[in-house]
Amino acid sequence: MKKNTWLRLSVFLIFVLLFPFMLHAANTGKIFGKVTDEKTGKPLIGANVLIENTSLGSSTDQNGQFVILNVHPGTYTLIISYMGYTTVAETGVEVRVDNTTWIETELSPAVIEGTTVTVTADKPLIDKSTTGSKQVASSEDFAKEPINSVEEVLETQAGIFQGTYRGDSQVQMVYMLNDISVNSGLFSDNFTGFNLSAIQEISVMTGGYSAEYGEARAAVVNVVEKMTTGPIKGTVQLRMRPAGKYHFGRNMYSKENFDYTSFNLEYWTAQTENPSSKFYGQNPDTLLHNWRQQTTPDPVQGDYAERPEYSVEGTLYGGLNKNVSFLLSGRYKRGVSIYPQGISYNPEHNLQGYLNFHLSSNIQLRIGGFFGGYESAESMGTNFDSWEGAQEHQWLGQTTVTTPYSNSKYNPMGIIYDHYPELRKWYQAYARLTHTLNDKSYYRIVASYLYDNMDRSDRYGVTSDSLWSRRDDTFIMGSRFYKQGYFHAWDKNRSVVKQLDFDYTNQFLTNQQLKFGLGIRQFNFDVEHFMASYEGGGRWNLLNVFDGEPYEGHAFIQNLIEYPGIILNAGFRLDFFDQNREASANMFDPLAMQPSTPGHNPDHPLGIPGDPETVQTELQWRVAPRLGISHPVSDRSILRFSYGHFYQRPSWSKMFGFPFVNYTEDMSTALDPFASNDTLLQETYMEEWQGFYGNPKLGYERSIQYEVSMDYAFEQGFIVKITGYYKDTDNEASVVTGLYAKDYTATKAFMVSNGGYSDTRGMELKLDSRLQSVVNFGVSYDVYWNFYGEVGFTRLNEPGSDFIDLPIGQNSSKGNWSGFQKIKGWLSLDFPKDWGPSMLNVKPLSDMHIYTYLWWRSGDPYTYHPPGDLSTRENNRHWFNIYQINLNVAKGFHIGNTRLEISADIRNVFNRKFLARLYGDDLKYYHENSHLPLEDRLPKNSYSKEPNVWHWYTYEVPPRQVYLELKFDF
Repeated sequence: MKKNTWLRLSVFLIFVLLFPFMLHAANTGKIFGKVTDEKTGKPLIGANVLIENTSLGSSTDQNGQFVILNVHPGTYTLIISYMGYTTVAETGVEVRVDNTTWIETELSPAVIEGTTVTVTADKPLIDKSTTGSKQVASSEDFAKEPINSVEEVLETQAGIFQGTYRGDSQVQMVYMLNDISVNSGLFSDNFTGFNLSAIQEISVMTGGYSAEYGEARAAVVNVVEKMTTGPIKGTVQLRMRPAGKYHFGRNMYSKENFDYTSFNLEYWTAQTENPSSKFYGQNPDTLLHNWRQQTTPDPVQGDYAERPEYSVEGTLYGGLNKNVSFLLSGRYKRGVSIYPQGISYNPEHNLQGYLNFHLSSNIQLRIGGFFGGYESAESMGTNFDSWEGAQEHQWLGQTTVTTPYSNSKYNPMGIIYDHYPELRKWYQAYARLTHTLNDKSYYRIVASYLYDNMDRSDRYGVTSDSLWSRRDDTFIMGSRFYKQGYFHAWDKNRSVVKQLDFDYTNQFLTNQQLKFGLGIRQFNFDVEHFMASYEGGGRWNLLNVFDGEPYEGHAFIQNLIEYPGIILNAGFRLDFFDQNREASANMFDPLAMQPSTPGHNPDHPLGIPGDPETVQTELQWRVAPRLGISHPVSDRSILRFSYGHFYQRPSWSKMFGFPFVNYTEDMSTALDPFASNDTLLQETYMEEWQGFYGNPKLGYERSIQYEVSMDYAFEQGFIVKITGYYKDTDNEASVVTGLYAKDYTATKAFMVSNGGYSDTRGMELKLDSRLQSVVNFGVSYDVYWNFYGEVGFTRLNEPGSDFIDLPIGQNSSKGNWSGFQKIKGWLSLDFPKDWGPSMLNVKPLSDMHIYTYLWWRSGDPYTYHPPGDLSTRENNRHWFNIYQINLNVAKGFHIGNTRLEISADIRNVFNRKFLARLYGDDLKYYHENSHLPLEDRLPKNSYSKEPNVWHWYTYEVPPRQVYLELKFDF
């Protein structure tokens, strides 16, 4: 670490020590209440309020009010007592993260001393304490839904659809486990593979979140694990998808496919009789035999539709004694692709948990973390394959076979421009000390270590050091299908994040809570991208190699004011970061490979890197105001408004990238762009497609958000919520500029700068029922309109160049307004234990649950004007609307204290399929031949000329899949 960095960190730590009130985002809630005399209505002063089976509690003040802070989310029983009055045990008190649970209790004079009355807390239909858009799914919610991951839980929420959050991408959101970030920062990836059986609740905020939350402009997701100090509880579940074909079209290796039916004895006989054929004069029977042998797939690929998919998950949690509690949860999935691929399975795993120690009545220590990861030949949807990585990453294929005539059909490993299976390893370890000073204040110290490692290399030993793609690849008979490819390429990256927070909160008045906070994160990462082949008679090495040790931090102040008629949450947040590196002083020639660039060795020719001059990067910071207001109009309605500035640092990959190309065959120096010396002259240039050259001045992206919402609860148990929002975004790190050196222009680097902007306006309408019956339902509708644009340059030239700079122009890249509509709905039938009629002394509907989930979206906008239409309007049409219906049916059985559940999770119940969007000439042909049958209007396979049914339909709604599950709860 640089000397000036230590100075900055020292100043920061001194500030931490001198500033006693600090807080980062909490993963707890609080209980606020009032205790009165049942007859007189007067407040009872000094009444004791305790949370059963915990050490948490409080006493009422002169107004009969009490506050209990730092309550883990869950359902509790409050014990409320006062001398001379009947003790009340109020059950069913629900607490959620960052929320205030309101309780009003009346005590009556005791006729018999020691009498306890049990009452059930009213469950409010609307949440008065939230001032922004926050949706919460509890373990009870997602236990009965047709979902199996955290991402699927989020997809059921309004405003979230297929990895986008109110129109923004997953790059702009952050995941947190128990309030600690699990974002590795390098490509803005989050770990998401948490075990559902270990989770108490998942909350997602898509707008209006308070000053304590940062790192994101689109959404903050907080995953909170289960916790109890009571008896040990547990869940074990087994899940299976039967073997089968789950893609459109025939089996990839069907004997009805063109490569089997057409390459028959007649074909090979014709080849042997054709003087221009390389098979001329050979035995056609032998050729057919050899063809059949070479086109018989390896079982790894050929048996892809015969493999069932299994997963097993188990969770234990509870108290070991009165001072120690724990959670331990493990999951393993033997994933099976719907396609043939280079490996038989795509395994996933995750182990997570913690130990809680009550060191004293007011000091707790938690030590926890997770260890998860996967290996997959399929794309896992990570940001590495998006704009955050490189243009090349988005173009590279997978080691999967998605069409029966793919050239990698018989050996997907080692094919040029297809990346090797991805091995991903994540783990996090953290320690959190909580010290309760009194019933009004507490502080916490949190330290965490996050590790993220990705490996897309030839771990299976497919390639040879002496054999290289293009030059040495081999093909089976017919020269279409690879026999063996020798693609030398790999992507390896590692990111370590060390985080330290000190937090403090104080309910200094009954109706006011003040928070201050500070935190810092130190990153350490390295990236190694290599891709090579022999083309044009020589070797090409295309690379992006870099590392870094940047840091970032935050501070905020926030005041939460809560009165029966208004809740106000106002604050300011400071974010800062420093790339903490020496950047090249000449961005046009960071290699100093031109003789005219300072640092170039005058004895070396053009193309040989030198020792470039550098400059130190600077600290960047921004201050963001946040304001949220909640106004309970009545007991059944509430009005909310929020406003805020939200800043996010771009991915480190856009600030540190160093893509280059060289032509050496010496692997000991190929990865070093500055390997040249007096005895070694290694020609090296900057390169444009393997990644972005790091911008040392890249700054924060900003979104200014406004939101208005209203909740209304009908007396019958229906809740309506209407939300309108507006997001004005600027300084997006999206403008890509080519940097052209003065003396060499054959290759150049691309750099990203803060020149993008967008405008998003949307509305969400949600209706849910909370009926005291077996039937409940809900539906949500959301729509948004957005456009985007860019300001900057497509080309910049080094001063002294003969070329001119090319600006984008403020309007030339401005997009059109696009509207997207989505509907989500659910219907739940929950039959409690012992419910329903008896048949032969058996109640078949007892403990049975049926849950149906539907999503629908409007078709993609596109532009098409038929012949004779002189209009130039863009996005004048919409493609077909798309929807999917899923169903989960579960039946429970009770054996002693153990509950057994058997369920079926059915995706795409009616096996619907929808045409994939067409483009270019395919779209034109489709529209201009409406008189033809549908099959004749859709694309043909370019090789076999048969209907390309494998790609006609969108996998947004894949063919029906059924998952069978067996679960034990105890």
